[in-house]
Amino acid sequence: MRRRRTLEQFEFRPPATAKVLEKMRILEDARDGWINLLPGVPEDEVEAVPRGIFSAFFGNAQAPVSMCTWMPAGSARARAGEQTVGVLHPRGRYAVSQLDRLGVPVPSGWRVSQDHARRGLILHPGPAARAPDVLEWMLRAGAALAVVPLTGAWQARVHSPLQAPAR
Repeated sequence: MRRRRTLEQFEFRPPATAKVLEKMRILEDARDGWINLLPGVPEDEVEAVPRGIFSAFFGNAQAPVSMCTWMPAGSARARAGEQTVGVLHPRGRYAVSQLDRLGVPVPSGWRVSQDHARRGLILHPGPAARAPDVLEWMLRAGAALAVVPLTGAWQARVHSPLQAPAR
């Protein structure tokens, strides 16, 4: 019997993050799944993003906003015992130093395992990091690394823990 994931999508507007925090708790308890967070962008801003000469030729234009991903500790995709935060962003190299200059430093006690121009930023909050603090940092970092104005709304895409199919 093959197990599968479900995808739940919903919008929220900080500071009303209770539903996201509830989903984080469920995934923490299951030690499986992940959540992607995408900021809202006015449609006219997405269409106005200029494409560079290389992306015009090779078709790999980077999105003008960040996508933040959270995985609970112990999930198959995360290192055992550590929750993982990923930020795929359009700002290129040295995201940690850029975030510091933008007033969103990586919290002390968090470990940076990757800061790459194309593959993004990967961090591991310390074991004492609380879900509300992790979520707040992700939202601030994602907004700071965007290169277009944002609406203030966010979309959460919750990838559920693996489940056996219903009979």
